[in-house]
Amino acid sequence: MADAAGEGRRLRVDLDIDPSDDWECPIVSETPDASDVAVNAVGHECTVDVQPADDDGLVRARGEVSDDCLCRIFQEFGCVPQVRRVEDGTMLVTTYVDDRDTVRDVVGRLREDLDHVRLVRLAVVEGPEASEQATFDLSALTPKQREGLELAVVRGYFDDDRDVGLGELAAELDISKSALSQRLRTAQAKLVTDVFDEVER
Repeated sequence: MADAAGEGRRLRVDLDIDPSDDWECPIVSETPDASDVAVNAVGHECTVDVQPADDDGLVRARGEVSDDCLCRIFQEFGCVPQVRRVEDGTMLVTTYVDDRDTVRDVVGRLREDLDHVRLVRLAVVEGPEASEQATFDLSALTPKQREGLELAVVRGYFDDDRDVGLGELAAELDISKSALSQRLRTAQAKLVTDVFDEVER
């Protein structure tokens, strides 16, 4: 099921992305830690302004937009990536999409070329002031819980018309079905608790 966000609503997606070793992106080649990044990609060239986290000076660099570039991959889905920060070479990237199918497609495509892509946060953004109505923050989960839940979401395990079973997901993670089931239950319980905590504030 596509689960479109609805008229006037979009999904905000926050991803942690670790580039591959042979990736020649000026976002990460200029500094391993940045507090702010601005990217202007036009055609086959890009200009990147990077604010190093431990420095007052702004670094400007130029690069070539290749097929495995972050900007090019997001553009395939009509999305614009916003690099929020870089920590130890890992980028926190935000983009906005219309439905969960696009989230799965973008994450799947990124994983074809990049070493690690993790869904950190998913929020429903609504209205002219772009207020976030519901937030799912995966940062509270353990790495194993997040890995299991993310795989289940990306592979469509929670969809009404799912064609993937718990056994297949467990095999991909090289764990038992019961271990994955427990992992998913615990992760879901944490997320539901967090959502209701936000609503009650």
